[in-house]
Amino acid sequence: MIKFNKLWLFAILLLFVFTACSKDDNDNKPKDKTAVEVLDEIMEEWYLWNDELPALNVNNYNDLNTYFNDLLVDQDKWSFIANLDALLAFLNNGTYTGYGFDLQFEEGNNTPRVSLVYDQSQLYDEGITRSWKLLEINNQSTNSMTENEIRGLLSNSTIALLFENNSGEQKSLNLSKKEMNQNTVIKRSVIQTLNKKVAYLVFDSFLGSSEAELNEAFDYFNAEGAEELVLDMRYNGGGSTDIANQLAGLISGNAYQGKIFSKYIFNESKTSENFNEAFSSQASAYGFNRIFVITTSATASASELVINSLKPYMGAENIKLIGSTTHGKPVGMNVFQVPEFNLAILPITFHITDENGDGYYFNGIPVDHEVEDDITHDWGDIDESNLKAALDYINNDAFPAVTARAKKGYKREFVRKGLDELISAF
Repeated sequence: MIKFNKLWLFAILLLFVFTACSKDDNDNKPKDKTAVEVLDEIMEEWYLWNDELPALNVNNYNDLNTYFNDLLVDQDKWSFIANLDALLAFLNNGTYTGYGFDLQFEEGNNTPRVSLVYDQSQLYDEGITRSWKLLEINNQSTNSMTENEIRGLLSNSTIALLFENNSGEQKSLNLSKKEMNQNTVIKRSVIQTLNKKVAYLVFDSFLGSSEAELNEAFDYFNAEGAEELVLDMRYNGGGSTDIANQLAGLISGNAYQGKIFSKYIFNESKTSENFNEAFSSQASAYGFNRIFVITTSATASASELVINSLKPYMGAENIKLIGSTTHGKPVGMNVFQVPEFNLAILPITFHITDENGDGYYFNGIPVDHEVEDDITHDWGDIDESNLKAALDYINNDAFPAVTARAKKGYKREFVRKGLDELISAF
């Protein structure tokens, strides 16, 4: 999760503007600090594990990123540095340059399928949705490509792609990368079951633009009279804790306004920064008595925060997790802006818990019903195995006895890090 508090960040920004220079004892003139020196100061002061920082010789390094990664403790899989302009554009509006879709592999199948499509993508315009197979890239079969070969070809500024849906219909597209804004609400709908109206929300990231999208979705659920909520966050890697607070308030109908949403715990030298955050009031709040959350190992950070922070109030029995164990990131980061170098430094700076101090799920949050990630169906398809399990429980008060259990073999993955992991799309 990214702790993105503008006022607090502004104070940090001022600190760096003034401390990026130091006085030279010889002539009393300001001396600019290097990017490494600024980075070292931030890590020594704010890094959650600052008492474990190694002593590195900067002269042995040719690039800042390698040096930064070697500073990190083994437990830290998340801290990163990035281009400041690119990071802020993404955090504020989901802005990035690409094709606007992502891919996933089925276990045991070498042909990737489209896992999600953003509204501003050309694929969206052409009716290509989640579940379509990507058969060819530049007339080459994807079936024999490695993950890195696919990623390498999709890094090009133009590309020719061949897709096929489950009915055998094929579409060829010639794409050019473009700047676009990711929509974070991928789908919102109301499904009529035998007895109830079920709100279904696919939520992909906690970004600045999410606020309006989430409000619109919950206003829609309210207008439709939804009675149950299925929250699909299977690929949601997190983002702003402010948006996590918003989502929790929308789900709970402001029932816990003013009570502790989460506790933030910094390193031993920064205990004065520790604070509790209360549930904020949401104008579009529409309360649900229980929720069903679809998760995978890609469900991380702010997504896990929403689950963990609601449990003490709603009760674990009313928050049913379906899919597979979450990622396991009960820690977060501040965005340190260093404009002199157009640099953003995002080290892990705090640990986060619920009101009871529970929040050490480094091994992930386990599910109540294990189901494989079904990418052979589009979002909202009632035959998709995870959604079907939730609807079965709503209709029958029990999960289905026979289901597509999560597989345990090797599954190919597109491994990403840092800003690429946040963007999580081609």
